Amino acid sequence: MYAKQQAIQEAVTSLKKAIGKGFLVTPDMLEVPPDPKLGDIAFPVFELAKGQSKNPVEVARELAAKVGPSELVEKVAAAGPYVNFTFNNQALTEQVIKEITHEQAKYGRSKLGKGKKVIVDYAQPNTHKEFHVGHIRNGVLGQAVVNLLDANGYKVVPASYIGDSGADVAKAIWGLKKFHDGEEFKKEERAQKLQEIYTEATKYVEEHPKAKEEIKEVQAKLEAHEEPWHLLWKETRQWSLDAFKEIFAELNIKPKVWYFESEVEAEGKKIVQKLLTDGIAKKSEGATIVDLTDEDLDVFLVLKSDGSALYATMDLALALTKEREHDPDRQLFVVDVRQSFYFKQLFATLKKMGMTATLTHLAYDMVTLPDGAMSSREGNVVTYRELKEKMIGILQDETAKRHEDWDEKQVRETAFKIAMASIIFMMLRQDPKTVITFDIDEAMSVDGFTGPYILYTIARIESIKKKAAKLKGKIEPKLLTHAGELNLIRALAEYPLVIERAGKTFQVSMIAQWAFDTAKLFAEYYHEVRVLDDEDQNLSAARLALILAVQQTLSNAMQLLGIDVLKEM
Repeated sequence: MYAKQQAIQEAVTSLKKAIGKGFLVTPDMLEVPPDPKLGDIAFPVFELAKGQSKNPVEVARELAAKVGPSELVEKVAAAGPYVNFTFNNQALTEQVIKEITHEQAKYGRSKLGKGKKVIVDYAQPNTHKEFHVGHIRNGVLGQAVVNLLDANGYKVVPASYIGDSGADVAKAIWGLKKFHDGEEFKKEERAQKLQEIYTEATKYVEEHPKAKEEIKEVQAKLEAHEEPWHLLWKETRQWSLDAFKEIFAELNIKPKVWYFESEVEAEGKKIVQKLLTDGIAKKSEGATIVDLTDEDLDVFLVLKSDGSALYATMDLALALTKEREHDPDRQLFVVDVRQSFYFKQLFATLKKMGMTATLTHLAYDMVTLPDGAMSSREGNVVTYRELKEKMIGILQDETAKRHEDWDEKQVRETAFKIAMASIIFMMLRQDPKTVITFDIDEAMSVDGFTGPYILYTIARIESIKKKAAKLKGKIEPKLLTHAGELNLIRALAEYPLVIERAGKTFQVSMIAQWAFDTAKLFAEYYHEVRVLDDEDQNLSAARLALILAVQQTLSNAMQLLGIDVLKEM
């Protein structure tokens, strides 16, 4: 149990003892006072007073008089209808620094999910198209949730689901054969060429509607594994997969299992047939549907009238495959918010089929650019490749100016890491259900709510650490009495609770917000005090221990978000 959790538990235990039987006090009842001067946590007595038919202010006063201090609680006082608890600064400081120094990269981890398994379905780009900025949000959000669940003690199975079949894939392969038959492409350009060919084919079909029938025939041949189409599909599919794996590595997206639409399609059709046999599904105008009107979910189309598969056909098979192979307590799907109704239908159908695992759709909204939305059909997507190279180019110039003694490789590697931090943090810093307008300049700024701002804080602390290499003072946490020091200690003490709260809601934006707020507290503190005071070695040692604890915890938070930290920028 971490320091703040212990302090909260001490307050709850004291309240239980003072109140006696008949009213159950839980940690969830405690609140944060609006003014820090009132205390660190507060117990509202409204419900207790109502049960006793007493005035809340009077009850709070009586209760405060019965509750005494404890190891981490120094003061208990009534303020209106609240009983406020103030932590013991010295005890809290000593315990927090000790915990972080001992736990290091493990600080903040909990056992919230011990004994439970979750499979997270994310990283879902489609082959034969380039990886664009919308895919980035899906991948990094899913990976951050995986990291967060792992930090909370869950056994996590990260699963990538790749779209490698269907009409769009057939269109790209048809376009390749029709317009570029026999052409050779450089390895590093293949994924880009597939996107260009897909766009080219889309525009051609708009002008020549009869081509739709040709593409439909190609799709049928692909589903039947007819040659040479199937061989061409395998070859070009691998072009996309090779590109995806490189991108995943750069963005720290780390699926452990891979699923493909093409591998579950046949199984999905068998499942639909069983749904008919079991009376869960029925025929309607030749198509197969599951009637969910009694659950206000309309009818769920699971197979087309011509017998071809839909997303639903494959998603039913995928869910059952994951259940069979991993037996998870929860299946979590990181998918576009526009699919919310669809997932309600899917989950309702799976429940009718007897699935007992908790099914959760973690929805996220679009990523747009300052000048509007994107469309792969129109060819105006901003690809990951374009975004990355543009950002690295800018950051390389800036890094080279700051470090004239660095070689080209070091400059490039540093610019790359700052670019990745900029992209990932921008994607994770706000609620997933809000639209992101991705502004490159804002994302790369070292001022404000950005990844580089957090990285800069960590690097600044590293610089102070180097200057203190010969420091010989004794670490005495009791010397840390400055208001800025106490604010930082409370932020560090809060971190494990943030991880636990985020783990219950999958809101990784809480971690980004905590990191930004803590970095701001450090900046304020750094400008108010001399961390390294030549006249007081012990005070310097204590302050160094504190800021190293800040550095470690900020690094932990960034790692949870999937961001690699830098010790020099």
